[in-house]
Amino acid sequence: MKKVFWLSYLFLTAAVTLSGQDFQGASSSSQRDLNAANSKLDQARSKIADERIPLSNERSSLMGRVMSLRREMEQASRVRDNKSVDLQGLEQEIKKREDEVSYLKSLMGDYIQRFETQIHISEDQLYDEIIKSAISTADETSLSEEDKLLRQVSVVDTSLERIQELAGGRIFEGHALSPEKVQEEGTFTLVGPIALFSGNNGTTAGEIILKHGSAEPYVYALGEEAGAAIRQVSANGTGSIPVDPTLGSARLVEQTKETFWEHVQKGGVVIYFILGLAGLALLIALFKWIEISGVRRARPEDLHDILDLLRNNDSEEALARAKKIKGPVGLLLTDAVNNAGESKDLLEEVLYERLLQTQPKLERLIPFIAVVAATAPLLGLLGTVTGMIKTFKLITVFGTGDARSLSSGISEALITTEFGLFVAIPSLIIHALLLRKTKGVLASMEQTAVAFKNGLETKI
Repeated sequence: MKKVFWLSYLFLTAAVTLSGQDFQGASSSSQRDLNAANSKLDQARSKIADERIPLSNERSSLMGRVMSLRREMEQASRVRDNKSVDLQGLEQEIKKREDEVSYLKSLMGDYIQRFETQIHISEDQLYDEIIKSAISTADETSLSEEDKLLRQVSVVDTSLERIQELAGGRIFEGHALSPEKVQEEGTFTLVGPIALFSGNNGTTAGEIILKHGSAEPYVYALGEEAGAAIRQVSANGTGSIPVDPTLGSARLVEQTKETFWEHVQKGGVVIYFILGLAGLALLIALFKWIEISGVRRARPEDLHDILDLLRNNDSEEALARAKKIKGPVGLLLTDAVNNAGESKDLLEEVLYERLLQTQPKLERLIPFIAVVAATAPLLGLLGTVTGMIKTFKLITVFGTGDARSLSSGISEALITTEFGLFVAIPSLIIHALLLRKTKGVLASMEQTAVAFKNGLETKI
């Protein structure tokens, strides 16, 4: 234990001795380093002091330059902003001009289309090329917008020149279809909306119209006198020309006129049945009117004479006088004379029987007229149905674009109805008149029978 203690004491003593020696060396080394560092610090401070003024001056110079550059930058920014605003204004202005050009092109396109449709058909030969050139600009990508617009403007110039020329009349060469539908070369004369043509053959002359189904100008002949005047104007440039103040409306109205037979033929097959019934009804009406009008009515003096003869017991003479009266009234008086000696009741029955026998004969065939009056509108309706079926078939084949092709079916539908009513209305009136006339004859016979019975002295 003691050995250990002493060994530890010796070891600590040696360590302290060695540490004191190291601390002294380290202190000396640190002092030297500190002195060297202070020397370097003094040198650095001296150098900094020497360089501070030039650096300060340089800093001031750089700050001034920065301020100058900043001012230049701000000025450049203002210039740039101003230029941006001006550029936007120019872009907006350009956009406005482009919109104006597009609007003008649209207007010009509409104007060209109207010009093409409103010029006279004879003028197509003059302006067809320039119109097609202006219309085709939309498909020509090689042309600039300026060239396209100039082509369209040329149509406006041409239209203005046309107006000036038409005001004083215009004569030019061209071709047209003759009334025989043969193309002929000749001379056109245009005065306002009126167009005339004179063929080079010296025979064709007339007004130019648009013929349905043809794109060529068609010559409508106006007669020899008008044709001679047209040829003179075409040859000399002066003279009198025929003028239609209705601008063709009178000619169109004239063309729509048709004969009765042409009108009937448009009604189709049904209309012949309607006309057949109408003819039968008319014949029956004439026959019955003549028949009923021919029935002689008993005059008061005839009845008085027969009654006087019977009162005088001259039956044979009374019978002879009764037989002289023709028709149902004579038969009525004959029966009355033959049964004059019978009772009033029997005489009344005999006379009433004669009236019943006479009524069917007088009214015979008259009901047929009533049947015609009821059947004719039904046949007209049948024609209407068949006409509309025909129209729908034509629509299926040709569509609704060609109204002329549909006119046949529509005409059949309307004309049959028209004739059905034309037949039915007079038939009703005639039927009523004939019945009234028949009732008048029967009433006269009845009055004669009553007068005979009342005026006869018979035994009860």
